[in-house]
Amino acid sequence: MESINNLIKKFNSDLVLLTVMFLFFFQLLGDLIESVYMLDLLNLTIDEKAAGLFFLFTPIILLAFRHKIPDYFLEAVAVITIVVRLISPFLDSANRIITSGLGVGCFMLFLPVYFSQSIKSQNTDDREKASLKLSTGLASAILLSITFRALNSTVDISIYSYFQFIGWLLAIIAILSIIARIQEKQAVVSLNTLNEEKPRSQEKEESRESNRFKGVKLLSLGLMSALTLSYFAFISPTVISRWTEGNYIAITIAIAVMIAATIFILAFKPEILRNLNSKMLWIWNGLFVISLVLTIAVHTFPFPANPTSDPVIINRPLGLQYYIPLILMIALLPIVFIDFTLLSRELIRQKPKPSKIGAGFVVGSLFFILVMFILIFTNVWGYIDPVSQYFRNLFWLPFVLVGIAIPIMGKAIFKKRLLEFKSFLTNSRDKIIVASFLALLLFGTSVSVMVWELRSKAQDTSGITSLTLMTYNIQQGVNVDGEKNYDNQLAIIEAVDPDIIGLQECDTARMSHGSSDVVRYFANRLNYYSFYGPRTVTGTWGAAVLSRYPIINAKTFFTYSTVDEIGTTEVQIRVGATIFNVYVNHPAGSDGAHLAHMQALIDRISGKTNVISMGDFNAKNDTIYYDMSVAILQDAWVNASSRGVDGSSYDLSERIDHIFVSPTFTVLETRYITVPESESDHTVVWTEIQF
Repeated sequence: MESINNLIKKFNSDLVLLTVMFLFFFQLLGDLIESVYMLDLLNLTIDEKAAGLFFLFTPIILLAFRHKIPDYFLEAVAVITIVVRLISPFLDSANRIITSGLGVGCFMLFLPVYFSQSIKSQNTDDREKASLKLSTGLASAILLSITFRALNSTVDISIYSYFQFIGWLLAIIAILSIIARIQEKQAVVSLNTLNEEKPRSQEKEESRESNRFKGVKLLSLGLMSALTLSYFAFISPTVISRWTEGNYIAITIAIAVMIAATIFILAFKPEILRNLNSKMLWIWNGLFVISLVLTIAVHTFPFPANPTSDPVIINRPLGLQYYIPLILMIALLPIVFIDFTLLSRELIRQKPKPSKIGAGFVVGSLFFILVMFILIFTNVWGYIDPVSQYFRNLFWLPFVLVGIAIPIMGKAIFKKRLLEFKSFLTNSRDKIIVASFLALLLFGTSVSVMVWELRSKAQDTSGITSLTLMTYNIQQGVNVDGEKNYDNQLAIIEAVDPDIIGLQECDTARMSHGSSDVVRYFANRLNYYSFYGPRTVTGTWGAAVLSRYPIINAKTFFTYSTVDEIGTTEVQIRVGATIFNVYVNHPAGSDGAHLAHMQALIDRISGKTNVISMGDFNAKNDTIYYDMSVAILQDAWVNASSRGVDGSSYDLSERIDHIFVSPTFTVLETRYITVPESESDHTVVWTEIQF
């Protein structure tokens, strides 16, 4: 332990601490928002649990410190952040709101206090290099997050099961960095004393200098916007993959490479930034924002305006032109961290008082909460009246706001004098450590995603005459108590061992669900083919297909909706020489919306053979919608040779989860698994058919 401590002291305790703190912040922020969302998901309302977000406003505490922050305040809040990060994974969702909220609140104090201490540094070079350390620490944390998620198929491995030892190891390293900082402070205590006793004339001069600039709140807003964008999109590349249904391997590796390249420039060759002038920075920022918004916008389609409108059909894959903005966005990604560097440096140069920095970060937190709710409202637009309705099909809007807010300071941060950077890596040992860190993470990320995604799925389909089908509304991977439940739900699937699975409410690859992708997680663990169905930018609740056998054709079609977009998944699956037409459904809303969905479904099924239509139809067997299905298909429950219910008692007249199949199939067995045994708020239905 002593040798590790010495290594940290000799390397760069600040960079190590910043990297871990940024990583823990993203993890705790994810826990906080996910816990609030999962609990409120149970009743589709915003209630008192959302008050946990007020932890983001802890920088208001700094308003009490107009001139000086107490000694070791930064170290204290850092330790609290680390401790609650270690505790949170062991708690239920309700308690995680408290612990993760406390950790987020402490980080929101840590960051402005770090700025304040950088301002107070007696060493000019230290002040100049602080911005590089901050942006390098941020980029390193995001790269770590990408690697941790790649290792465990989008679920952060450092907060998963016994792999939590990784988080504990990082916590120990961070604590040692804090100890090293304290020792460094004690070593220069005489300089601190001299600083406190400087002439009044110098204090007045610094006071005038700190008051000459009125943009501290805007600088803080830009910094928080960079953190917001990182959290929304880049800490887990599967999020962007599900925006576009682009290649997950290519997207993940490309983002990791661009971030690693950015770290290399910031840490090794920051003088390269001297070649950038104001015009180039403005153009770079503008192109990045445009490509970011277009990446989303080209995958956003107008929906049917009324019940009689034709369905909107989206085929897969789309043409290459739809992915040009995505490629440009990833190529331009380094500007986010360059902006963070410039914003940080300008904030330090302006020398604002702690109270002003605190006020600035309060504004930044308010902005984060605003754009976070806008993003969530684009998904639940039909449920949070009267506000959410205005954000239907506007998934791109919060990214416009965040993208514009990052370079909002304009000329204030794009001054030529700000680009005279010097590397903070002072010797070859430091450079070897950083280079090894980058190489290890790039290797781990690349190998992990390829191992998970490229495993052979070849199946011997000769002689197969029966299939097991399963429909499962997984409620965003959450159980009836509001707890994240991926592994228990996966165990249900593995116990049934179905050949084809229809998943509903599976759109977890978004900020509100910790940016974990339950469809990819299930598919990789089962080693199945998968089609995600409606993209997350469309505002649906998700309708995916997992299959033991190849999916040879896939598309989605959207019908008129009144509370959330009704996106139905349509795929063809080849089993030997037989092609099955599979539909995964999840209609909701008014009678008109239900009827429009069923009419479009029947139109698409008509004339086809080997049809499987399943899902959460939100329709009992005494409704016209049920009658429309059984008019051309058979209910696998009604026509099964053997059937039963597993679990607690179940009123079969309340069935809304159904499997309908072509009349030519023989239904051998159908079973329902009831709630809560299903590990969701819906029953599981599975059936075995013979063909």
